Amino acid sequence: MMILYVLIAVLYAVLWVASVRFGDCPGDRSGFGRMAEYAYIFLRKKGMCQSREVREGLCAVCPEMEAGRQEEHHLREYYVKKLRFVLLMVFMGNLSAACLCIAGRLESSLEEGRYIDRNSYGLGSEEADLRAEITGGEKKSEEFRIVIEEQQYEEAVIRKMAEEVRDILPDAVLGSNVSLEEVRSDLNLPDSVEGYPFRITWESDNYARIYSDGSVMNEGLEKGGEAVRLTAILSCGTYREELMVPVHVYPPMYSQDELLRRKIYEALVEQEKADRSRKEIRLPEKVDGKTLIWSRKQEDSSGYLLFLAGIGAAAMYLSGDKELRKKVSRRNRQMLSDYPQLVTRFILYLGAGMTMRNAFRKIAFDYKKGREEGGHRYVYEEMLLTCHELDSGISEALAYEHFGKRCRLPQYNKFANLLAQGLKKGSSGLLEELRHESKIAFEDRRNLAKKLGEEAGTTLLLPMMLMLGIVMVLIMIPAYFSFSI
Repeated sequence: MMILYVLIAVLYAVLWVASVRFGDCPGDRSGFGRMAEYAYIFLRKKGMCQSREVREGLCAVCPEMEAGRQEEHHLREYYVKKLRFVLLMVFMGNLSAACLCIAGRLESSLEEGRYIDRNSYGLGSEEADLRAEITGGEKKSEEFRIVIEEQQYEEAVIRKMAEEVRDILPDAVLGSNVSLEEVRSDLNLPDSVEGYPFRITWESDNYARIYSDGSVMNEGLEKGGEAVRLTAILSCGTYREELMVPVHVYPPMYSQDELLRRKIYEALVEQEKADRSRKEIRLPEKVDGKTLIWSRKQEDSSGYLLFLAGIGAAAMYLSGDKELRKKVSRRNRQMLSDYPQLVTRFILYLGAGMTMRNAFRKIAFDYKKGREEGGHRYVYEEMLLTCHELDSGISEALAYEHFGKRCRLPQYNKFANLLAQGLKKGSSGLLEELRHESKIAFEDRRNLAKKLGEEAGTTLLLPMMLMLGIVMVLIMIPAYFSFSI
């Protein structure tokens, strides 16, 4: 995994160098922003980052894109922002994963290739996962897990605690058996007794019947049974005491590899016991004529962290388009909500004797004066842009046509067409057409409010069901206990 992390870091370095040297990349950005700028330009040349849906959505929420020449600027800002977040998330995920991997390797390293530090007094034991590479023939590796006890107490204290353990241990061995003279299920051979610092190892004079972990192999056992002697060895530091327990066993059919593994494990246990007064344990170099090369088993979970960072970056990139669609939806709803008021005001001003152009400008500039208090309204922003077009010399009919296209809603297209027809045919029939359109607009607004209310009710359905469940539980639990009494 470390090679992958280094490769990703190299790719980031190459991207950064390329972004610094790239002449077309604006110089007002730094760091990930400049790298995202370069990545955007590179992807544009490859035919990517040109989604039509994104372009139309940005035109909807940013009217100046169509009115002016800022389309490329808005597209660049949109994609650079998304790419910057993606690059930052992947970089942080890769850095964290690499640090986790390095920390795991440092923690799992052995001193001089064969020494493990032991915990000091009172810090408890620890499990060490080891891997042995066996040479001297066919090269192979075996994995082991060994418990390393802490440094031991003074012998006087150990002897006093051992007397207490001797009385406890025989009864703890029985497990689910009736007595030690009639053993029919696995024995409970503990490796320690709670509250005491002893390590208890078990030996059997016949591992074919009872193994050192208490497993009983009684398949094929004759009716009279077979006597087996177990030896419990209590050890703590230099103190050692043996307790004999009789049981039954079968000799297991070990393969050569299993026998070798068994010998290696026993050598590990013996070496661990022999070195308990030392800070480190010297692992065996040879067992049964085979050379052992040790390394500590490492569980590297850093790859999962990078994987999650990649998923998060992809989700963040895709969520940008989703957020844009939400903005477009909110914009359309706002414009539909403002449409009846716009038509009504237009009818009012025309009925008062204003021309269409003056009525249009009056509505737009009234909004401009109160924009700080009333907030941003998309339709009136579009009207302000139309007024700027009229001031720049564009014909009134063409300006109304641009207004309808930028609004991207059929209601506003119809409104713009009515205004254009009023210029050609005169305003005699325009007021009647607008009054009819106003009635339709208010009806559409009522339908929209009804739809939004239904959506709100559906959204509240799940919390209401949860509250109903809680209430039912609060009612039924007291009733249940009252019946029980």
